[in-house]
Amino acid sequence: MNKTSIKTYKNGNFIWKYNTSESLTPDFFQKENISFNVAHILYKRGINTEEKLYHFRYDTLSNLANPFLMKDMHAAVERIIKAINQQESIVIYGDYDVDGITSTSILYRFLKKEGASVDFYIPNREKEGYGLNQQAIEQLAVQGTQLLITVDNGIAASDLIASAPKSMDFIITDHHMVPDKIPDAVAVINPHQEDCSYPYEDLAGCGVAFSVCRALSLAMHKQDYVDDVELVAMGTIADVVSLTGENRIFVKEGLKRLQSTSIVGIRALLEAAGIVKPDEDKKISVEDISFGLAPRLNASGRIAHAKLGVELMIASTMTEATSIAKSLCDVNIKRQAIEREIYKEALARLHELQLESSSVMVIDGHNWNSGVIGISASRILEQYNRPVLMITIKDGIGKGSCRSTPNFDIYQALKVHENLLIQLGGHKMAAGFSIQEENIPLFREAINLYAQKNFKEEDFVPELEIEQIMPLSEMTTEFIKELEILEPCGCDNPRPLFASEGLSVLETKHIGKDNKHFKCLLEQDSSFVQGIFWNIGIDSPCKIGDSISIVYRPEIHEWRGEHVQLICRDIALNKEQVSLNRDKLVKFYLGIKNKLKIGINSVTFTELEVINIFDTDFSRKEMQLMFCVFEEIGLIRKEAYKKETYYTYIPSTKKLDLTVSPTFCKYSFRE
Repeated sequence: MNKTSIKTYKNGNFIWKYNTSESLTPDFFQKENISFNVAHILYKRGINTEEKLYHFRYDTLSNLANPFLMKDMHAAVERIIKAINQQESIVIYGDYDVDGITSTSILYRFLKKEGASVDFYIPNREKEGYGLNQQAIEQLAVQGTQLLITVDNGIAASDLIASAPKSMDFIITDHHMVPDKIPDAVAVINPHQEDCSYPYEDLAGCGVAFSVCRALSLAMHKQDYVDDVELVAMGTIADVVSLTGENRIFVKEGLKRLQSTSIVGIRALLEAAGIVKPDEDKKISVEDISFGLAPRLNASGRIAHAKLGVELMIASTMTEATSIAKSLCDVNIKRQAIEREIYKEALARLHELQLESSSVMVIDGHNWNSGVIGISASRILEQYNRPVLMITIKDGIGKGSCRSTPNFDIYQALKVHENLLIQLGGHKMAAGFSIQEENIPLFREAINLYAQKNFKEEDFVPELEIEQIMPLSEMTTEFIKELEILEPCGCDNPRPLFASEGLSVLETKHIGKDNKHFKCLLEQDSSFVQGIFWNIGIDSPCKIGDSISIVYRPEIHEWRGEHVQLICRDIALNKEQVSLNRDKLVKFYLGIKNKLKIGINSVTFTELEVINIFDTDFSRKEMQLMFCVFEEIGLIRKEAYKKETYYTYIPSTKKLDLTVSPTFCKYSFRE
């Protein structure tokens, strides 16, 4: 079994964590023509049998598990079919994030095709908050709703459902943490339930909704449902759930279909976001969803209304879809402006409360937009590497949005202090809650005492999981192309990071608008590559002549051919920084002549002799580099014999030019 070693560089911003063992990979990787380095990555990610490798590479929608293995699926299907056949009024009750929007759209589109009398309802984030609420339930009951199906919410609404009008039946489909008290509904479908036999539990809400559609199709038509997988991919990516198992299948298949999707709403949004041009058949990536489509869909739920997102996904004409997509882009621009202002105010409040050294940053403000505070919390977390709880206060009630570090379970921390809260919900790294305004100072103090008692300072230092320490010579375009076998990458299957040590910085410059990006030319053993630090600011992470180690993601840069480019995540300056200058070389040369009594004749001496003589004057690295300079300018000749290095002094009558030495030029720089 491999042991994991953690390596930390003092000058880095992260803990660099990687497995140092030299484990052998099984022969079955060779059958698939997978190189050792890529096989090593797959093996460390649990692809340790030939069967697992096959599933990882070749699984399709046909490999999804039987949806009827989910607890209560039979009951849910029976009740929904009854509602379809009897034209009962069905309402899908969704959520205002991308997962909720896509979940609602998936189920709505399916039921509409089946001729159901179906509508949808998504609560207003600002006025109603997350999940079921009493006023909405009563309103829907008055309107004649007979069957309410939740998607991406409802698992924590047992009290509300218990007091709901008896004229309305409930089916709960959710994927969030299961509380102690489960709602008394016709069916509760959540793969996280302990007695649920479905083999894959990490589905997003859209994955659960799609499973309901699959079960309905199997029951009604004796065939599986394979439509709208694009929507499942979008919701799965946006909700940052594990991209393993069935989620990997959904994303892999969904991304393929996005290239030529028949869902006009998706096509319109791809064009409005500038990801594709009209009639362009372009490959869509995970990043296109995460940074292009998802923010625009989320914006509707943050500062407008998420029903816009659903209306886009169920639009029947391109004209209608294009109009809605443009509106979403406009809303997103407005959201960005609001978020920038809240972030600025939150930083000011952080300093006012003197939270810079707090274990947990609880930042409160009045009348902040509740749909945007989570984004600000994420930005502050990136800056301080601390769990951040942003609270917006209105009419004496605070609504909180939390973002946390990997080692600090924010949901559990809220649970410990639920006596101070009105309600709470969420996951390990992201959660939400509400609180009385007067309880905020006590809550801030209590959660910090909890953190100090249960966590150490290093628990808050972010980690970078490094696949391998690689020499630059092995970071080739062929290797980077082979890494595509890992796609699609995301949570639990991240795009691989590598580290390289002992690199020399040959060139540096700031680039881009406001010079906020940084480019450097790096060298190791005559292998050269460009490194890029995005959004590094005006400070330079390194200078010419530095010896550095970096963590990076490799990519292929296409400009006048294909070239390797390293997208740098972190940097550490090596302790021994070496520079050369003329005075240092003269001192070393004269020292050798005097100590070894070298005259005008040729003399041979060992490298070890010189190193032992000058050990207190120069570092070993400096002496080795100066030997290289002398050899390059023709002052000495290097030879090896029986593992010993010998140098022969070659007398010269002409003045020697140091600038003809590549080593001197490389390590000679101005501070």
